[in-house]
Amino acid sequence: MNKIVIGVFGKINSGKSTLVNSLARENISIVSNVKGSTSDSIFKMTEIKGIGKVQLVDTAGFDDNSELANERLFKVNQVFDICDIAILVCGKIVDDIEQAWINKCESSGKKFIICHNIFDCDSVAYNENEFVVNVADLSHIDFLVDKIKNIVGVISSNLLDGLIKNGQTILLCVPQDEEAPTDRLILPQSVVIKEIIQKGSTAIATDNDNFADAFVKYKDDLSLVITDSSVFEMVYSIVGHCIPITSFSVLFAKRNGDIKTFVNGANSLEKLQNGDKVLIMEACSHTLSHKDIGSVLIPNLIKKYTGKEIIFEILRGKDVPVNWNDYKLVVHCGGCVQNREFMMSRINSSKKYKVPITNYGILIAKINGILDKIVY
Repeated sequence: MNKIVIGVFGKINSGKSTLVNSLARENISIVSNVKGSTSDSIFKMTEIKGIGKVQLVDTAGFDDNSELANERLFKVNQVFDICDIAILVCGKIVDDIEQAWINKCESSGKKFIICHNIFDCDSVAYNENEFVVNVADLSHIDFLVDKIKNIVGVISSNLLDGLIKNGQTILLCVPQDEEAPTDRLILPQSVVIKEIIQKGSTAIATDNDNFADAFVKYKDDLSLVITDSSVFEMVYSIVGHCIPITSFSVLFAKRNGDIKTFVNGANSLEKLQNGDKVLIMEACSHTLSHKDIGSVLIPNLIKKYTGKEIIFEILRGKDVPVNWNDYKLVVHCGGCVQNREFMMSRINSSKKYKVPITNYGILIAKINGILDKIVY
């Protein structure tokens, strides 16, 4: 999902929840003088004019000293890892704890805004990424939104940059089996089709049963073929070297992740031995079936390719391993419902613990022997 995640951080009762409510123009978080009103991260999807889809995250105070302080700080740091922009809410003077979080932003390369919340200030004062505002005053919030727009312009990227041009025709293979949602396309498919249209090109979509006929009909006009990774082998057997080919998962891996790292991770398949653990990570939760790509297709492909007795474990949503070192390989979905920061936090964790990580589409292309033939 092409969304911007904005995490709001600060000490207890600094005005974080009021700022989140002001940005969303609705009451999302409880605002109270009671200490620690926000005890866990609150996520809210909204639309901000001029920015688009935004996920606002109200976090617990990072100076929490209650019995659950460690658990809450862990959650706060999780949000920090996945957010595109961090807004640090503080008072007139930045204290040592707040300065430590500013240093954390700078050392990690996180894009951030410092928001001095002064309730009796009449107008906005700002310098670069530092603002003095009343977070309850919506006219003040407009200045913050303008700053966020400038940052968004730097971090936005598209799935098909460098792959298609205006006026081209793109053929998509979108399997419509029991895994497909009722009455709609899955998110990666709809996002890619929208981008093709926005770039002034034509999208032709068909299912795997009709793909061969569609390819024969349109092949002379095609510039690119995009397929669901689950049918990579079948689609490539039809397309061959005629037309550049890629998959939805590979495209999201390019935008949200690190293709070189994923390719290296896929190439580590040969190193797997009997009894090794492979972790499957999915960014969202969904109903499973006997054809599920993460819990069924990927494990079966790895077992067949390696000929080894591999142990598979699955984590979904925002869950992360207790011990990364337990695994010899991590296989991640395309992360279509998340942003680049979310995916890079997982890639960086795998690098920290020296665990190879790859992506569904890259892995399937590797197993089918076409990794050097796909485009991204």
